[in-house]
Amino acid sequence: MSDLALLGGPKTITETWPKWPMSGQRERELLNEVLSGDLWGGTGLGPKIREVNEKFARYCGVAHGAAVANGTVSMELCLRAWGIGPGDEVIVPAFTFFATAVAVHSVGATVVYVDIDPKTLNIDVRRMEEAVTGKTRAVIPVHIAGHPADMDPIVEVARKHGIKVLEDAAQAHGAVYKGRKVGSLGDAASFSFQQSKNLQSGEGGIIVSDDGNLVDRIHYSLGKFGRGIREKYSGHVHYVHGINACYSEIQAAVLLAQFERFEEQMETRVAHAARLRDLLGGIPGIEPLPVQPYCNRHGYHLFLFYFDPAAFEGISRAQFFAALHAEGVPCMSLYPMPLYRQPVYETDRRVSMRFVDCPVTERAAREIGFFEHHLLLARETQVERLAEAVRKVRDRASELCRMEASEKDFMGSAVLTKARNRAGS
Repeated sequence: MSDLALLGGPKTITETWPKWPMSGQRERELLNEVLSGDLWGGTGLGPKIREVNEKFARYCGVAHGAAVANGTVSMELCLRAWGIGPGDEVIVPAFTFFATAVAVHSVGATVVYVDIDPKTLNIDVRRMEEAVTGKTRAVIPVHIAGHPADMDPIVEVARKHGIKVLEDAAQAHGAVYKGRKVGSLGDAASFSFQQSKNLQSGEGGIIVSDDGNLVDRIHYSLGKFGRGIREKYSGHVHYVHGINACYSEIQAAVLLAQFERFEEQMETRVAHAARLRDLLGGIPGIEPLPVQPYCNRHGYHLFLFYFDPAAFEGISRAQFFAALHAEGVPCMSLYPMPLYRQPVYETDRRVSMRFVDCPVTERAAREIGFFEHHLLLARETQVERLAEAVRKVRDRASELCRMEASEKDFMGSAVLTKARNRAGS
């Protein structure tokens, strides 16, 4: 009998991993405060929402914040507030979650996809500048997996060409770039509070910026049916076309409780990620992405690595994932294709995009795997056994060559998989 768990051998890890999301007594206390009162939604203006806005903006090192319905509409509202729309172009990395592009399409602008840096999978500033045209109005660098993009040269190029910089920090809560928190590095920043994120309230998002007029326009008007700003705010007077992007007091209560343990969790993730990187770095065929010198703290929403099938007896990435899952280690691929290959561009003529050659993105779609952040919250010994499981699979990879495995079974976050399974689809 094989030693591989997939083929009947013993599992490397039998303990359960820390669950995500986590909750405790503090969430219940703050939720009870909301539920015992008469302001559950508050049209995005309740006291707990105000506390979230102030506390998270201060945490990022900026002056203003506006919590909204999710981390996609947050970017859309920011683009709308800047007057970006049909005829304009917005530069986006070709390797990210589709939400970044959705925000651009939602305002009617054209997405321009550019390639990424192989060391970080963040936008390549050289490719970004090459893509700038007279129609370019903004760039959205994504801090993928929690590693900050190299923002200083990005901002320098943007200033030279007179374009806005919107940080997509959905995966990078708490990350630090050259001593500055992510969220304080561009003209504005968008964060997600969706359930899989390191700081979450089930759903939600926030825009943060030092530009008070921008944030007020989003908070009072564009995200609340186009009502007036500040003293002009009125429930039934509408000055511009806006949408309903309201955050709720219930969500804010959850987030405030989550925030209280966030820094401690961050430090645990950083320490365990460093240990895991050392252990995996010694296994041929596994190449953890390095932390760049400008990154003072990685956000570790995901722990990313390149997988080289040649060092694993030619087995596919899906076969590798299947074997690891059987050993008790959840492991997935990230994005299955460059965004410019998404079928929506063949089926929906309402969305427009163009792209330049993106060889690094093509490679990343084929070779990247990840471990989710909650695995890094386990005991250090369990994290060490994760690396043992990877080495075990590599040492016996030849036994997997004839096993069937599909990439689609190992795509996306555990939250998405769990929700899909429970929905029966």
